[in-house]
Amino acid sequence: MVMERTRNAAADLRSYHFEYLERDWPSEPKLRQIVVQATDPQRRVVQVAILTDERLRPAAEVIGLIFNRWIQENDFKYLDKHYGINQLTSYRVIPYEQLKGQVTDREVVSGQCQALRQEGKDLRQKQARWLLLQEKCDHAAAQRQKQLTELERRQAEAQTHAPTVPPQIAKLRRAHQPYEAKSQPRREQIRTWSLALAQLEERAAQHQAKVSRLDTMIAANMVRLEPQSKRLMDTLRITVRNLFYRALEPFKKAYDNYRDDHDYFRRLTLSSGVLEMGAERVTVHLLPTVNYSPQLRRIIAKVLEQVNQEELQLPDGTGRKLRFRLGHRSELQVAIHPGSGAVEAETTA
Repeated sequence: MVMERTRNAAADLRSYHFEYLERDWPSEPKLRQIVVQATDPQRRVVQVAILTDERLRPAAEVIGLIFNRWIQENDFKYLDKHYGINQLTSYRVIPYEQLKGQVTDREVVSGQCQALRQEGKDLRQKQARWLLLQEKCDHAAAQRQKQLTELERRQAEAQTHAPTVPPQIAKLRRAHQPYEAKSQPRREQIRTWSLALAQLEERAAQHQAKVSRLDTMIAANMVRLEPQSKRLMDTLRITVRNLFYRALEPFKKAYDNYRDDHDYFRRLTLSSGVLEMGAERVTVHLLPTVNYSPQLRRIIAKVLEQVNQEELQLPDGTGRKLRFRLGHRSELQVAIHPGSGAVEAETTA
């Protein structure tokens, strides 16, 4: 199969080639495995495996959804950055005591057992370090003893009656003394930890291993955030996101530059402006916060004219038409009325 994606413009197409093998997943026959080899326009090849429990959806559609997943991830990021989808909406909480019978309960490891297990884990880590150190010291001592035995044998074969011990033998004997001095306390400490671990296991056996998670949270007076407000606000945020993308489509098509079209259009929607009130029409002079190029101003003016052709009305019951135009700050005049101190803005367009 072949998938085509637009890059930075509508005519900037890239072709991606896919070969795939479909089968039951050997580790779990209930799942469906699709092994995919994808080749990008630069002829780079990657192999991935897709697991799904969707049996009826065609494999080509599953591959398309997975390889377009980055679009969804970018949309999640956009929702978070511009619409606050991850923001905390309300601090209202519900005690878990009121949720009994409404939420699914399950058995979990009791707090006492968790604490004892953690204590045992810490003891085992200490004991493991000392066991490793002791093993290294025992190995080094065995090597020294082997070398010392060999040197003493050679000395005996030479039948030397020198009054002094050869330097190599004396050095090995001196090196063995700290080992003997430290090994015994170290072994005692390792045995002490072994006894402590055995006592921890006995104490853990006396406690209830599994308890009700819900009962534990109720006993601890725990609460959960009330979800209704969050659900309502997230619904509104997603609705606004959809409205923004719907309004973006004409500009996206006219501008035909996918790198920054959403940014320019968002800045346009956040523009300040001046209302020119009339008996039959209200003109909205948009004053953007960025300097648009002449070409971009023409595109925006064209898009706004398409909006004006829909003959939107001011929602005040008067039936007056709304008309949008792209203004410029040089058209804005600010006047202060003497005496009253009122400030009035008007355009010279």
